[in-house]
Amino acid sequence: MEKRKDRLGIKQLVTAAADLSHLAIATTSSKFSSSSSFYPSAVFIASSNPLNEVCTLDKYNWFLHRMYTRGEYDRIQQFIHIQSHKSTYMTYVQALVHRQKGLIVEALDCFQRCAIESPSLINIKQVAKSLALLRRYRLAIDAYKEALTLTTNDWEILHNLGLCYTHLNELKQAKEYFLQALQVTEIQDASFLALGKVYLLEGERTEAEALYEQGVRRNPESVELYTQLGLVAFEKANYTKAFECFGTALTFSPTHTPAIMAACQVIQKHGDADVALSKYRIIYRRKPECVQVWNNIGMCFFSKKKFVAAVSCLKRANYLAPFELYVLYNLALVHLYLQQNASAAIFLESAIRINKRHAPSYTLLGITLSKLNDFNNALKSFNYSLKIDPTDPIALLNLAILEANTGVSQSKIDKTLKQFHQYYSQRATSMSQYELDTSMLDIAAQLESQSQISIQNNDESLTSTFTSREPLDNMIQ
Repeated sequence: MEKRKDRLGIKQLVTAAADLSHLAIATTSSKFSSSSSFYPSAVFIASSNPLNEVCTLDKYNWFLHRMYTRGEYDRIQQFIHIQSHKSTYMTYVQALVHRQKGLIVEALDCFQRCAIESPSLINIKQVAKSLALLRRYRLAIDAYKEALTLTTNDWEILHNLGLCYTHLNELKQAKEYFLQALQVTEIQDASFLALGKVYLLEGERTEAEALYEQGVRRNPESVELYTQLGLVAFEKANYTKAFECFGTALTFSPTHTPAIMAACQVIQKHGDADVALSKYRIIYRRKPECVQVWNNIGMCFFSKKKFVAAVSCLKRANYLAPFELYVLYNLALVHLYLQQNASAAIFLESAIRINKRHAPSYTLLGITLSKLNDFNNALKSFNYSLKIDPTDPIALLNLAILEANTGVSQSKIDKTLKQFHQYYSQRATSMSQYELDTSMLDIAAQLESQSQISIQNNDESLTSTFTSREPLDNMIQ
């Protein structure tokens, strides 16, 4: 009799193991409550069956967690589907699976059910995160503020509140929450990056640079912070500091694309096109459809006077991003250098349609129209460029050339050249020798000594006054 009972007990254990392996778990209809959203409940509710004294819903939470960490999303869906009753943790994991698959609305519904059943901090935070992913920032802010009533020093809540206000362009509130997040912890470089971005949007580049420097001191191995600090230095023409920051970033992550891209631009600014091209090959293997890479490779070939290759690369960039302003501008510049003036005018027209406040496009259009003997519209283009940026020495010099070629009085030309020398000196003090072409001074001296310069004999001088304007590769999360 005792052996028979032992055989029955072993048979029951084998049956239970088989049920677990095939995910055929019998569930009861009894009510239950979970004390945590992440871990299995320690409270078990007795059922009417004496053989099932533990809750069969909560005791397999570990199994759901293991499948989720392994990425077995289809098995999770099958497991939850066969359950007649679903626990809060099952609904929570199902919401995570929906969000991983991009079904944000379905994930939000599941998280809201979890928050109703168990209004814990983690459930409310997940509801707020789903609302933010759906770009319903006002509702997300309300949810995050509700979560703040349950805690006071949660970095994630404060940081995400700052991000929501940034998306709403309410930068003052965004800065307040980012600063609070940094008071909680300074080892999260995401807050430094986000707050620095807010400073840059407000035009406070000095504050942004100081913040990034503080960030790299607190996070000495943050590749993103070193890259952003280098980009700020690059915009201020401090190429030595920029190259050091990019080099430090690449020391920690040799394949970090934004750092490689920015370092290549510093190299390209210094005229070493061959080294820049060798570095761009690394980025091309990782991101073959990156518009900035094709644009900058094209300008490297242009500096090496390989015009067919330059046009081909720029056309590739234009194919990948038809509405990228700087690609159109550089295409116009190359075609103007090749004396294909009509094609240059077409690309500049497209660039101006994209951004009507881009002064260099109007300046280059003025040169193109003057080469097409449309002097009236060329004069209008130069004047509109100076209306947008009155301190641009390139526009002033080319306007003086146009005035000299159209028979304007020498006194008016001298007045334009006086403004040119004034603003050229101002920019020369704040920029390096790579930013402004010194040949402009020679052209200005020729204009002062004679009343007319032939445009046809100075094509190279005119087009060389325009430096290639490659866009920075801004990948921030």
